[in-house]
Amino acid sequence: MKTVLSVDVAKNKSMIMLMNSDGEILIDTREIKHNLDDFEKVKEEIKDINPQNLTVFMESTGTYHLPVERYFKENGFNTLVINSLTTKNNYDTIRKTKTDKKDCYRLAKLFFINEVEYHEISKKDLYANLKAMTRQYFYLTQVNIRCKNRYKRLINICFPEFEGFFARNRIYEDTALNFIKAFPHAYIVREKRIDALYNNLRKVDARHDYYYKRLARQLKDTAMNSFPGVDKDHADVRNLSDMASILQENNRLIDEIRKNMIELAKQSPYFEIVNSFYGIGEVLAAELLGELGNITRFDNHKQLIAFCGLDPSIVQSGKSINVKGAISKRGDKYARWILFNISQMVVKLGHQCPSHPVYNYYLIKKAEGKHYYESLTACSTKILRMLYSMCKNNKTFLSD
Repeated sequence: MKTVLSVDVAKNKSMIMLMNSDGEILIDTREIKHNLDDFEKVKEEIKDINPQNLTVFMESTGTYHLPVERYFKENGFNTLVINSLTTKNNYDTIRKTKTDKKDCYRLAKLFFINEVEYHEISKKDLYANLKAMTRQYFYLTQVNIRCKNRYKRLINICFPEFEGFFARNRIYEDTALNFIKAFPHAYIVREKRIDALYNNLRKVDARHDYYYKRLARQLKDTAMNSFPGVDKDHADVRNLSDMASILQENNRLIDEIRKNMIELAKQSPYFEIVNSFYGIGEVLAAELLGELGNITRFDNHKQLIAFCGLDPSIVQSGKSINVKGAISKRGDKYARWILFNISQMVVKLGHQCPSHPVYNYYLIKKAEGKHYYESLTACSTKILRMLYSMCKNNKTFLSD
């Protein structure tokens, strides 16, 4: 006889119910808080009842279910977490009745239906840790974009000519950031001696001293003729110095996470295979493995494509013919973003590898009149199919 402890998870609390396969309720529905005392009480109560074939069953609810899942797993309980989309599809009825008690009961009934597939991934798993790193890396890079925009805007207010001395992305490197952090206004630069400016500039890079002396002299001359939008006592001058410090710290964190992410990803047996794919560097390979996990756990490439939300939506009504619509977008949005970047990279480098199957596929889609983004989306699905086959067969890109 099977027994299930169904857990309807909410923020900092849950509703629980213990029921066996005969429909007998062994622990009636009640609320527990996500703390050690309440978890221990439930464990002792279950120990007194001593049910057979017990499984703790809950749905994934963002981060709220993690304390519950961790406690029961670490205490030796068979614990299963189901995708919330599956429960939604099974709960849909004509009558719209929803309470915490009913949700607990429905979860228990769903467990006994036994038509649900469970993919068990431990939070201590290599891919789970890699995913946490890739999400942090993604978040910090997005934050850095906003910081860079703010930083550049403040430079145009406080020392507009400064940008001309550090072309393109050099304005975000340590040499420029160190200088702006110390001298965030043209009038401050004007007041400093050339050797003070020179000593600041030469802190990071190991270029020739003559280069930095000349650059310091040019900055001083330019500052003498500059007329910024605000005076040196304005609050935006301090803001600019602060933004330079924030960017430096963000850059340091991003570099550290990138390095750790690649080192961890290299422990996966599929890293070398994914990295061998033309257009996928070490960072993209680490990000992709972090989002997809163990690629071979999927039964076929269609499941992998659906996991990423790249499967086409099907429209059918009555006698109408099936029409493939836009992609479903019901899967992992981060994986789609990474795959889109890979597709762009393959197309960009296509002239260097004209025999690349993805590049040729892109040309076919463009010849059919597809939009650039549609073509890249199609390329993303092809990349997934190829990566799935490569990992399943343990073959690197274009290997015999």
